[in-house]
Amino acid sequence: MTKKLIKEVALTLFAEKGYDGTVLSEIAKAVGIKTPSLYAHFASKEALFLEVYQDSIQMELTELGKVAERDDLVGEKKLQSIFFVATDFSSNPDEKKFFQRAVFYPPKSLFQELKEETKTYEQLTNRILRETLEKIVSEEALVRWMHVFYALLDGLSVEHGIYDETEFELRRKSAWAVLASLLK
Repeated sequence: MTKKLIKEVALTLFAEKGYDGTVLSEIAKAVGIKTPSLYAHFASKEALFLEVYQDSIQMELTELGKVAERDDLVGEKKLQSIFFVATDFSSNPDEKKFFQRAVFYPPKSLFQELKEETKTYEQLTNRILRETLEKIVSEEALVRWMHVFYALLDGLSVEHGIYDETEFELRRKSAWAVLASLLK
């Protein structure tokens, strides 16, 4: 239970303050333990951050997997659902903010490890997308579609922090319209 609570508190603080702005004593205090007690659960701040990142990736993949497994969605409708799940930055806001910070501003000491974890995440996401795309477009169009998917995902993740929900949703729907047009 304590390890789970440590990760929950760390997630919130890392999302809010970033890696460099978060100190272990702050995490320990919020959990209600002494700082040295953290080391019974995590070897270092880096290990804690990396585990929180891995959990964040797993949550994202679980959400995408749920959509991918739905038999009532096929073709463009399945891709649309995947896109809207991937660009839903309002649910689980700490998870999403943490993930964004880790990808866009990774701690220097963890750059390589995070890069590898992100690569694995992208490969698994690609597999989910490919399963649907290969049934409806050529290989060349599939690769192009996935490149645009990630570019729009990255852009929308930034825009979510800039615009109110109404404007963001308009932009999100417009982004989907562009992706959908690539399927024709």
